[in-house]
Amino acid sequence: MHFRKTLALTLALAALCAFGARAEVPRGQVLGELMRALDLPFKTGRTFFDVDEDTPYAQALESALSLGILYPAEDFSPEIPCTNAETLMFALQAMGFRHEAETARWAVPRADKKQLPPHVAGYVSVARTMTPAAPASVTSDPWGSTSEAQLSAVLRWAEQCRLGVAWDYAIERPQGTLRLHRENVGRPPKGWRVQLGVFDSQDQAQQFARKRSLPDLPLAVEKLDFCYAVVSPLVSSSAEAWLTAGRLSSGDFGAVVQPESGDSEALFWATFTPSNAGDAVVRMNRADSAAALGRLSDIAKRNGAVAAMNGGYFAGYGPIGTIIAEGLPVTLPYYNRSMAAWNAKGKMHFGGGEYRARLSINKSAPFPVVVNANVDYGATGIVTPALGRSERRAGNNGTIARVKAGRITEAVPGLRFSRDMQPEEWLIVTRSETLELKEGDRVRLETQWREDPPFAPDYAVQAGPLLYAPGHKFWDEMLSPSILNMRHPRTLIGSNGRQMVWIVADGRSSWHSRGLTLTEASRLGRKLGLTSLLNLDGGGSTEMWFDGHVVNRLSDGRERKMPYGLMVLK
Repeated sequence: MHFRKTLALTLALAALCAFGARAEVPRGQVLGELMRALDLPFKTGRTFFDVDEDTPYAQALESALSLGILYPAEDFSPEIPCTNAETLMFALQAMGFRHEAETARWAVPRADKKQLPPHVAGYVSVARTMTPAAPASVTSDPWGSTSEAQLSAVLRWAEQCRLGVAWDYAIERPQGTLRLHRENVGRPPKGWRVQLGVFDSQDQAQQFARKRSLPDLPLAVEKLDFCYAVVSPLVSSSAEAWLTAGRLSSGDFGAVVQPESGDSEALFWATFTPSNAGDAVVRMNRADSAAALGRLSDIAKRNGAVAAMNGGYFAGYGPIGTIIAEGLPVTLPYYNRSMAAWNAKGKMHFGGGEYRARLSINKSAPFPVVVNANVDYGATGIVTPALGRSERRAGNNGTIARVKAGRITEAVPGLRFSRDMQPEEWLIVTRSETLELKEGDRVRLETQWREDPPFAPDYAVQAGPLLYAPGHKFWDEMLSPSILNMRHPRTLIGSNGRQMVWIVADGRSSWHSRGLTLTEASRLGRKLGLTSLLNLDGGGSTEMWFDGHVVNRLSDGRERKMPYGLMVLK
């Protein structure tokens, strides 16, 4: 009797072990079944060294490499058991959630007792926090091997996600709240190309393309927003594009693999809501750099920002349109374009951004002055510190006066002026024979607006178009049909009447995010409860930075240098 019980127990354990072994699903099967569940196309092309035509799901693995679901590598190890963390990674990669997983690595606190490898940790975090969430039996045991039952649950979840999925995650800081949002499953792009560089002029781009072209790999110039990109021919395989990038990369220029967007309902956007709108500032790159343009991340770090976003349009080395910083004008306005303005108390205004600067001395009649520009003979101008504090910007002609707290503290011939501006100072430069400036004079600088804001702005940014605002009727503001009618990455600033809200929406990637038309941007703003919404510079300039990280996926694959950013400081 004892022997029969022992034998029965031994056979049961053997059967259980055999069943367990059969239940461990190999990596190749997991990815192959997920691609079928998500109805992804099967393609031919390059493959892994350890995957041949007899390997189960060989075509699925070949397709995953071609479609950009997997990055090129020497081998894939299709026969080894797949862990639950890897199963979630393959599922989200096949849905186009790669950027969200990379973001979750720094944005979502780790919940596992045993730290997961970095390449899978973000995927597990997203799978747990998205709607619908991945099966709990899988997310609760990321280190375990995926069983047949667990794979079946993941496949049913993937089919649910095809009908609609969302990831919405918020991070709160004392200075404000970052919200990350991704909706819908992505689809493969039409193809891939390699972008080798972005240039201000077409001539620069063409010269570079001729220099870097190879006999079997001619490079072309493509217009992007207000600049020109040097790109390789379009190929149908992501793996081929990565090989091309390797051939074209050099120590000076990094090649970036870029998707050619296809049809997709995928959309990623992020918002930052400052705790107090009055905490938002405008910071120019030239304020503390010799260069006119800089990366937003660098400008933000130098200023000690917790959050930053790109602003209005620019061309070459200069901004286009009105900028007000610390209550002083920085740049001249652009005709008939709208602006967002606010003061240190947090009041906001959306409307026309045209103004002229006028100066009065000791209560004299106001007279027009130029702003941060060369002063012609007989004219007067002002120099403000937002573009740099060096006295060299004032030149050495005429008379230069230093102004602080509404009073001239120094007035000397230009050749004798030698001390840099302090942050709370600005300068008057006059080449007028009739204007006399002397120490102690009271000075009043006013911005005379075409459409008066209800308060004196401390900050303002002009861009356009203004999508909607109380009492405002939309019009095109003479912007290009592409900006007005096509889907692009978008940068927007809005208000709900109490709070300022920054928005970035990614585009130009059917795997990740399709972008927005202005109509869709308006719809998103109203969904977020905004009563006013202004379109800022989008495309390759669209960028949000938060606490040391670029939040969105940059459509150029790299940070585009810009003249300034909106920031909230620590």
